[in-house]
Amino acid sequence: MFRTNKKAAAILAGSLLATLLPAAAQAAPAPPAPMITLKVLGAFGSGCPAGTTWAQPTADNTAFSLSYSDFRVYGNDYKSCKVSIRVSVPQGWTYAITSVINRVTPDLDWKSSAKLQMNAWFTGSPWNASASNSLNGPSTNLWTTASNIGTLIYAPCNDSLDLNVNNTLRVKGSSSNSAELIDTDTKASTIFNVSWKKC
Repeated sequence: MFRTNKKAAAILAGSLLATLLPAAAQAAPAPPAPMITLKVLGAFGSGCPAGTTWAQPTADNTAFSLSYSDFRVYGNDYKSCKVSIRVSVPQGWTYAITSVINRVTPDLDWKSSAKLQMNAWFTGSPWNASASNSLNGPSTNLWTTASNIGTLIYAPCNDSLDLNVNNTLRVKGSSSNSAELIDTDTKASTIFNVSWKKC
């Protein structure tokens, strides 16, 4: 009886060890992304009156967003805004923008349309992104546009750069139609997705 129990215990211990080894051999989880620090240096244009523009990183620091609280355009009109944001990251890290996403909340009937033009660039860097997208009514669903970056351009190490964003939103149709450059649920207007690497 004792030998049987001893053998069974050895088999059980071996099977437990076998199940634990793969988990122990797995690589440790990746360290959290560094923290992005953002400061709006200025916002100019009809789409961004004073005090209506802000920038903030996501909770996991894999992206940051630019938001407007008064960028609504009504039929047969347009608004624009140019924003400058100081983007700073910790020493020893650099980043590249992988895509730029714009989120518009439209209220368009079947005779109307909206057009969004976006340009973004870093002062002193060859990186830039631009897009022009249109939406025909009728539509009241969130309108999302994406600009993917073909070749990643990483920022200089240990340096802060100024990001410039220029958005123009136009609406064609009667004055009862409108479009607003913001996702009313997430409160994000333009999202910059980020790829990190160590210097």
